Amino acid sequence: MKEISLTEFNHKIAALQKAVSVQGKTYHSIRVAGGKVRFVREGKSGEECIDLNELFEFYKNVPHPTNQQARAYISGRVQSPAVSIINALSQAPRSVSEKSVPTLGERAVPKVSVTSARLDSATDQKDETRFFLAFAEAVGVLHLKSKSVAKPITSADIFLSDNYLDYGFEKAIETNFSAILRSLNSNLAFGSKSLSHFVDGMLIGHPQLGTRIVEFDEEQHFTPALRDALAIQLKDVDSAFGRTYLQQLERVDYLNAEVLKKHRVKQRFTSYPKSFADFTECLRSENVSGYIEAKENGFPYVGGRMAQRAYFDCLRNAAHLSPKNSALKSALRFPKMYFEDAANVPFKHVSQGALVDLIKRYLNEVYSVKI
Repeated sequence: MKEISLTEFNHKIAALQKAVSVQGKTYHSIRVAGGKVRFVREGKSGEECIDLNELFEFYKNVPHPTNQQARAYISGRVQSPAVSIINALSQAPRSVSEKSVPTLGERAVPKVSVTSARLDSATDQKDETRFFLAFAEAVGVLHLKSKSVAKPITSADIFLSDNYLDYGFEKAIETNFSAILRSLNSNLAFGSKSLSHFVDGMLIGHPQLGTRIVEFDEEQHFTPALRDALAIQLKDVDSAFGRTYLQQLERVDYLNAEVLKKHRVKQRFTSYPKSFADFTECLRSENVSGYIEAKENGFPYVGGRMAQRAYFDCLRNAAHLSPKNSALKSALRFPKMYFEDAANVPFKHVSQGALVDLIKRYLNEVYSVKI
């Protein structure tokens, strides 16, 4: 296996002008954008693309690539250009700037400093996309599914319903969900709708981490609704991230500066609301946006969208306890604020290399997994 980081691989791709196949076909205008390696075939004008992470894994693991081998790594009908690009990379001389890029082995001990860090081209992407590109580099892309790496999750991958009674949970877990829904003032009008496609990411059969839901939790998740729901859930559902999340859900500074701002809520608090019920009382004077709108199927009141998100998060946290998900292990959750606090800058300014290091550190500290 080649020792190379995704950042270094990006540099190598960016330095390419063209790639020529063994049959003499030319692929030109090669560039990296939006998590894809984009190119144009000789004789055509339309641009095609290869998933960056798939090509990265192919490059690292196959020393002498063929089209047949590419089928195990590269999705779509772009195996031949993938092989041609990798062959071109192997023939290209290493540039001075490329030599200066540290490999993962050189930064085995996380030293996060981003004040003068070079921002990767990925910084113009959504935060969730940037997280999963870094996660793919940290744990490998072969066992990862996520819309962020062009491998969306479906109901064939995991059973997730909006009705907790559909899971076949043990009685104690069903009773726990009943308590959660009472705290969220639910009308219990759920329609057994599949939630599989809402999952951020999944690892399937990973050699160290197994099969798990992987969630990247941004500001909108850290509401008083989740605080109340999670406090109840943790009485019966063990979660490695539980204590960390409850601590973060007591931070009134984060609630005011990030969470309420994200939800277009003007109200601010001097101390954290005592309960979600108290919090929703404060929403009655707010302009109703999609973030706090009522949800007739489950939470028909202003603030209902917050309650729905908290409930759906709890369903994902407990999905591994359903006999319908026999291979599933407990969920991995990564809060966006962890990366911002560790790097002391907004998430968009944390370099891709620092994200990889921090993901590995968080896996070790919270989930006791060393990658």
